[in-house]
Amino acid sequence: MAELNGAFRPEMVGVRRRMLGYSQADLEGKTGVTQGTISKIEQGLKDPTEQQIAKLTQALSCLESFFYQAEREYGPPISAHPMYRKQASVGQKVLDKVIAELSVRLGHARVLLKSVDFEPELPLPRYDAEDYAADIEEVAAMVRRAWYVPRGPIRSLMEYVERAGILVIQSDMEAARIDGASYQVPGMPPVIFLNRNLPGDRQRFSLAHELGHIILHRFPSPDMEKQADDFAAAFLMPAEDIGGELRDLTLPRAAQLKPYWRASMGSIIVRAKTLGKIDTGTSSYLWRQMSFKGYRTREPAVLDLQPESPTLAHALISNLTDAFGYGVQELEGAFHLRYDEIATLYGLSKPTALRRIK
Repeated sequence: MAELNGAFRPEMVGVRRRMLGYSQADLEGKTGVTQGTISKIEQGLKDPTEQQIAKLTQALSCLESFFYQAEREYGPPISAHPMYRKQASVGQKVLDKVIAELSVRLGHARVLLKSVDFEPELPLPRYDAEDYAADIEEVAAMVRRAWYVPRGPIRSLMEYVERAGILVIQSDMEAARIDGASYQVPGMPPVIFLNRNLPGDRQRFSLAHELGHIILHRFPSPDMEKQADDFAAAFLMPAEDIGGELRDLTLPRAAQLKPYWRASMGSIIVRAKTLGKIDTGTSSYLWRQMSFKGYRTREPAVLDLQPESPTLAHALISNLTDAFGYGVQELEGAFHLRYDEIATLYGLSKPTALRRIK
């Protein structure tokens, strides 16, 4: 068992409960502790007994230290693509589950980063969206110059993002229909969470979109989603590089451009319209063709792009297990969760591959 330090943190009971998708009534059924008592515990109105803490620990499948950790609870990010779009079919409980998981994993990121001297290889430019609202294209161009990106398509966007000191973590956000979310927490490098279920082209655009938020947005604004979309399109497909290839765009031509520019056919059509390479009539015709062929739901499988996998988070975990000799129980103590769940969250090997302390 991890050593218990500090005071009991009542809000962490609610975080863990929501992370597992439980209601307070569900937790009553699993613990025998009344819903009213659980509510008071979560609000800090009632101190739990040792027996109640033990029951909560078992029912919520975590270490007791989870409720004593110094890490705070985090709410939703200022933007989660597309968390704030109207989605009648996605309930608040589903969104709460994702937000709770992201909050817990931000705590994990802080633990991982404490074990290394984190020094980004590339600078991370910051611009005020209000100053550049009319020229997001120029912002994207300046970031490419700051990172010495060659002309043309970016072969590995993930590599550039991680070299700039941004921690990218994959998460299962499919049920909530969230493509990505980003946090800029004081004392930590920026963190981007990506839906691990995304196809490669959509993942790249979402990663570029969240990068746009980090570069442009310190605070929420009404136009931030469009600005991040504009940044992503310009960063992945610079006008001066792709413009000549978009004149008189056809659907077969969009399909040809997809594997080269590593962008969806839909994104290429939107880019052509934005840059004035096709008119409104041609754009509408191409979208009708996309709908007729079913490409708006699923673009041709033969054109699928291999998703780009983050490496920094796995390297930080390997640093703990290899350089610092962390075994199963020590990882559990660091993350306050059971190893099976840690392995699922971070794609780790089976427990037998790590030393378990007797």
